[in-house]
Amino acid sequence: MKHTKNFIFPTIVHLFDNVLEQEYIDSMKEDIIKGSIEKARGNWQSNPKIHKHPKYKALVEAINVCSKHVLDDNNFVYERFEITDMWSNILKPGEMHRPHTHSNNLISGVFYVESDANANIQFYDPRPQAGVIFPDVKKVSDTNSSVWFFPSITNRMILFPSWLQHYVPTNTSNKDRISIAFNVMIKGIVGSSTDYQSAEF
Repeated sequence: MKHTKNFIFPTIVHLFDNVLEQEYIDSMKEDIIKGSIEKARGNWQSNPKIHKHPKYKALVEAINVCSKHVLDDNNFVYERFEITDMWSNILKPGEMHRPHTHSNNLISGVFYVESDANANIQFYDPRPQAGVIFPDVKKVSDTNSSVWFFPSITNRMILFPSWLQHYVPTNTSNKDRISIAFNVMIKGIVGSSTDYQSAEF
């Protein structure tokens, strides 16, 4: 008997580690803390255009390199792409980010400026039919779970489809968790007019 195992319609999440030199991380961290100092409580987020600030130039360059890798890995046809929004987050002890997606973009991502060893980001299975029957499992894995997580390691960048629902569990440490989130969209003519499904962004 011949057996082959195939994965169809996969949802791919890309992890990039050791993205920046420490000096760039320290510089961004200082700027983020300085910007957040007036707001003492509640989930803090910066303005969504920090990718235009010189302090974040090294990260922007890294995002562009990683985004190109993801687009090319998917064999997408595109004219160009750009970061549409980028913002910093401070998640204080006891805080969390509710489940959400990032509309009007193709790729979304997060870069961890400072995070504890036990922190993670969690993703939901996007297939509603997958939960119709859900038997117990002998061993939990990414192929039999409805939620999967990746550790939020400092100097790690995670890229994923913008439509993929995700959330950040409660910060159980005694330190603030600092991250930078961003969205990327392809620009120009998207799709083919011969399929009657093209659009210009």
